Amino acid sequence: MKHRSAVVIRPGGVLRWSTVALLTGAGFSGCERSYVATAKDQQMAETQKRIEALDAQKSKLASGMVANNFQLEGVGYYHAAARDFYPNPYNFQRDGRYFVNGMLQADPGPATVPDSRPSPEALKKVEAALEKEQQVLAGQSGAARSSSSGGFGMSNALLMYWMLSGNRGFFSPGNGFSQATAQAPQWQGSVESQRSAVASHAAANPGYQRLVAQSKASGTPVRAGQSVRGGFGGSTSARSSGGSSGSRFSTGS
Repeated sequence: MKHRSAVVIRPGGVLRWSTVALLTGAGFSGCERSYVATAKDQQMAETQKRIEALDAQKSKLASGMVANNFQLEGVGYYHAAARDFYPNPYNFQRDGRYFVNGMLQADPGPATVPDSRPSPEALKKVEAALEKEQQVLAGQSGAARSSSSGGFGMSNALLMYWMLSGNRGFFSPGNGFSQATAQAPQWQGSVESQRSAVASHAAANPGYQRLVAQSKASGTPVRAGQSVRGGFGGSTSARSSGGSSGSRFSTGS
C-alpha cells in the first residue's frame, strides 16, 4: 500500500505558512476559480466600449477623413464616394435595389470604399446638426445628460465637432462650430470622468479585466451573471483587497 508523502512545515524552512495558505486557498489540484459578472461589471464594460469607440473615431475624424457608412445621429450615413450624408446606409436594399451615393440602383456598390473628406455642403449639414445638438444639451439638466446613453449624451456632439475641426480649412465655420469650440473641453471632461471610473473599477476587480478580455475575444458583450475562469484574482479576497492581474484598462486619451 502506497503512502502519500506529507508536507512538513518547518519554521525556518522554505515552505512557509503564507505559501501553504495560498496553496490551500487555491486548491492543490490547480483548479481555477470562476468570477461571476455583476451588474456593475456590465455597466462598466458598456462604458469602456463607448470610450474605446470614441477614441478610435477621434484620430480619424481629427484628420478630416470619414469612413464610408459612418453614421452621425441627426445627419445620416456617410457615402464616401459621394462625399455626403444620406438618410439610408450605403448599399441599403429596398425592393431588390440598392441605395448607393444617394440613388437607388440595380446592383450594389463596391464592398470597399476608401475614406474621403466631406464636401463643404456636407460639412454645413454637420454644423447645422451640431448647433441643434447643443440646444438639446443646453435644455437638459445635468442628471438628464448623465443618464443619456449611459453618460454619453454629448458623444454625438463630440463626433461632429471633431469632424468639423479636422476640416476647418474646407468650409466656412458658423455659429454652431464657434459655440462647440467653447463647449468641447467640457464634453471631453465628461468622457475622461467616465474613463477614470472604469479604470478604478478595473484596478479593483481583476475578474472584470478577464471578462473584458473574454468579451473582446468572443465578440459578445459582458452580461451580468456570466462567468469567466481565472486564477487567484477571481477570489473574493483578491477582489476586496484590490489585487490586480491581467490587462489593465488604458487611461490614455
